[in-house]
Amino acid sequence: METWTDLTHRAERRFGVVTRDELLAAGLADRTIGAWTAGGRLVPLARGVYRLAGVPPSFAAEVMAAILVFPGDTWAARHSAARVLGAPMWSSERRIELVRPVELSAQRSIARVHRSTCLPPHHLTTVDGIPLTTASRTAFDLARTTGALRLGRFVDWAIIEGLATMGSLYQVLYDLGGRGRPGTRRMREVLDARGLDHVPPASELEAVGMALLDGLGFTWQVELSDERGYIRRVDGCHRPGRLVVELDGKYHDGEAQRALDRAGDRRIEAMGYDVERLRWVDVTRDGEATRARIAARLRAAVA
Repeated sequence: METWTDLTHRAERRFGVVTRDELLAAGLADRTIGAWTAGGRLVPLARGVYRLAGVPPSFAAEVMAAILVFPGDTWAARHSAARVLGAPMWSSERRIELVRPVELSAQRSIARVHRSTCLPPHHLTTVDGIPLTTASRTAFDLARTTGALRLGRFVDWAIIEGLATMGSLYQVLYDLGGRGRPGTRRMREVLDARGLDHVPPASELEAVGMALLDGLGFTWQVELSDERGYIRRVDGCHRPGRLVVELDGKYHDGEAQRALDRAGDRRIEAMGYDVERLRWVDVTRDGEATRARIAARLRAAVA
C-alpha cells in the first residue's frame, strides 16, 4: 500500500497534482476525499484529479491534470506543448491540447484531444515531468493553424534554444508530410525558405534587419577570423562588396561591449572590410533610406 509520504513526494514532482486513485491507494476513503475537497484541502482540476492545497496554481499543473485524466499514452501538444517548452508565442487557444494514439480514447475532458496515427519516440519528450511533443513535432502540428510568419518565428526560436535543428524539423516533415495532413505545405514552405544551413536571427532587430536587406547578397551569421585567430560572428557579410553589417541592440550600449566591438571592428577592417553598424531606427523608421544607401554602396564596390 502506498504511503501518504510516497504520494506527497510524487505530487511535488507533478506541481501538486494527484489523482483520486492515488488518494485511495494512500488510505483515504471516498468520504474523506469529499470532505477535503469541500474544505479546500484538495482543489479539483479535472475528473478524478486534484491539486493539493498550498501548491500554487500553474499552467503546468493544468496540463498535468489534463494528461492524468487519461490512462495510457497521452502527451501535451500544439499550443500547450509550445507553452510548456517556453515559446514566446501568444495563442488564443486557452483549452489544454493533448495528443493520443488513434486507437485510444479521446473522451470528453477539460482538454481538446487530438489523435494521431504517427507518434514515434523521436516525436516525443518530457519537460519538467510533463510528457509532450518535441519542438520539431510541435512545429509541424502548429503549421495547420498558424501563419507562416509566426510559424517561422517558432522554428527560429526552437533552433536558438537548442530544442530543434533544421535536420530534426525536416525529419518530422518527412515522417508526416505527404499523408494528406493539414499544415504539410506551410511547414515545407517555412523550412525550404530557410534551408538546411539556416542560422536564425537571435533577436527581433536582427529579423527585421535581415528582412530589410534581403536580396542584396548578404550571408548571415558569418564567423570571421584573421591571422590572429577568431574574431566574432558577424550579423551580415557581403564578401564581394567587402562590407560587414552589424545589427546592434541595447546590449551594445555598455562601455565594455563597445570596447570589444571597436577592437573587433579594427581587425575586420584590417582584412579589407568596412563595418556598418545599424540600430533599430535605421531598420524601421529610416529603413528605406538605409537599404538604398547600402545597396548603392555595394554597387559601387563591385563595379
